Amino acid sequence: MAKSKREIPPNEIKHQEEEEEETEQEKSFDELGLDLRLVHALNKKGIQKPTPIQLVAVPLILEGKDVVARAKTGSGKTFAYLLPLLHRLFNETSVKNKLGPAAVILVPTRELCQQVYSEVMSLIELCKGQIQLKVVQLTSSMPASDMRAALAGPPDIVVSTPGCIPKCLSTGVLQSKSFSDSLKYLVLDEADLLLSYGYEDDLKALTAIVPRGCQCLLMSATSSSDVEKLKKLILHNPFILTLPEIGDVKDEVIPKNVQQFWISCSERDKLLYILALLKLELIQKKALIFTNTIDMGFRLKLYLEKFGIKSAILNAELPQNSRLHILEEFNAGLFDYLIATDESQTKEKEQADGHGHVEKKKSRKYAKTKLDSEFGVVRGIDFKNVYTVINFEMPRDAAGYVHRIGRTGRAYNSGASVSLVSPDEMEIFEEIKSLLGDEENKDSNVIAPFPLLTKNAVESLRYRAEDVAKSVTKIAVRESRAQDLRNEIINSEKLKAHFEVNPKDLDLLKHDKVLSKKPSAPHLRDVPDYLLDPTTQEAGKMVKLARAAMGGYNNTARRHGTKKKSRKEGDPLKTFSVEARKRAYKGGKKGEGRDVYSKIDLESRSAKEEEEEEEEEDQLKTRSAARRRKRSAKKKKKKNGHGGVD
Repeated sequence: MAKSKREIPPNEIKHQEEEEEETEQEKSFDELGLDLRLVHALNKKGIQKPTPIQLVAVPLILEGKDVVARAKTGSGKTFAYLLPLLHRLFNETSVKNKLGPAAVILVPTRELCQQVYSEVMSLIELCKGQIQLKVVQLTSSMPASDMRAALAGPPDIVVSTPGCIPKCLSTGVLQSKSFSDSLKYLVLDEADLLLSYGYEDDLKALTAIVPRGCQCLLMSATSSSDVEKLKKLILHNPFILTLPEIGDVKDEVIPKNVQQFWISCSERDKLLYILALLKLELIQKKALIFTNTIDMGFRLKLYLEKFGIKSAILNAELPQNSRLHILEEFNAGLFDYLIATDESQTKEKEQADGHGHVEKKKSRKYAKTKLDSEFGVVRGIDFKNVYTVINFEMPRDAAGYVHRIGRTGRAYNSGASVSLVSPDEMEIFEEIKSLLGDEENKDSNVIAPFPLLTKNAVESLRYRAEDVAKSVTKIAVRESRAQDLRNEIINSEKLKAHFEVNPKDLDLLKHDKVLSKKPSAPHLRDVPDYLLDPTTQEAGKMVKLARAAMGGYNNTARRHGTKKKSRKEGDPLKTFSVEARKRAYKGGKKGEGRDVYSKIDLESRSAKEEEEEEEEEDQLKTRSAARRRKRSAKKKKKKNGHGGVD
């Protein structure tokens, strides 16, 4: 294969963007040459304008060019290849006696496979049945009979993990010649992960039968040696697009719309600090919490349960159907906290250090449980409306940090991250800070100390937190892990057929159920007033106000399908800066048009407001007591009045 390539360097693209900035900002999807049916489908999805990567990539792909596109997570890379791919398939004349798929999209994980498949189907369905394309998804766990049924027809588009196609070829489900003759488009999404997930042999077997005239597209969030390998392996004279959308490359690492914070604490105190963050409501919901191991994920879930904080857990141990349903429930807003296990970081570190035998020894307890090698939540998955990412445990390298934080602030919405950093994690933390840029540089996106949590607020919870932490033992974690796995397997396998016939019954299946056998103590669910730090208490109230101002939603509304308000551009955490607090109450009265956040001072509140609140509480108590007395009097009267009847 030819290795020459037409590269469009970043500075050239940036120069072109500066010259045509106004024109590009006004461009719409139909001006890119896309089929009007696709444009109408995008409008129905609420997508009006293309992103920078789509502006450059779509015309090249429509021309039939091989493209390597690198852009940050959440920048619209999926639609950058799906739209021109569907456009070309829409406008192709039907091929008689077609024996194989016309397009194959390869992704590293099952979760991403499901997501891409759903996006393709939604676009086709929104075209009002004007186009009949068969789309299937394949995973390596599917039996040969299911693969044969899926590929019968054959389909126009196959969305798959890389191991499936060689499996289909080796089992005779798919014939090499038929595949080679029919394949016109090959897409490698999240290309920098494909080799790191162990798919190198599968990709080499696949490239041997990819026809010379096949258009190949490679999408990636980062540039690495693995991407270079794939370019040499598959692509022919590609156009290479590297698009820093704002500023230089360092600015592109973490977008400006995501604020980053960190908290220094010991490993032992991490449970205490995350309790303070969640219980005192100092972060915006929904939140995605990352741990490095499955055991730690379950320990955190059990710990939060003791305080009445519901959460769900997502890891490679769970069946595929359960994982997909957990993601759907979280995206629908049925629970606010999702604990995700980022085990890929652990595996990569062990492979690099040559200490795989240590983990092997530890994992013998769970030898019967096979972890899914195609599981992944750090990359590619589009979590909906995640405001906050919490690193309960720091990732093993700076790249892992970038990919985790990429789960928030997607599609240029505001977001925030909070990292709990122990002394043992300071080395990787310094590496991350170095990657993000110099703290003295005002333009760099630095990680700032978390401003809302005071030492007094943390210490007031210490006695309760440490007492509960002692009860979450290794045995309790192991039992809960086994129980959760049993429950999910039952839900996944035995009820699969039932859910296919009765999809509404899925609403009854909850993944945030309590795992602990012992019920949590009622007094732990609420933090008494005498334990609350006034400054932190005001910060929590500001977060609630900010959530309401941003169109915050509640669980009841979400369960009943109430349409939520659009999110505002304002970032609540920006109002927590020292400057914002200094600006608060600089003259003016209520109702003079000042920002909602500046109406509350973190340091103190007016005596009048406190008196009004106390008076309102007293009135509520008085009315409640009056209602109780009235009900009691009615019961006595009823009892006395009917005492002699019958």
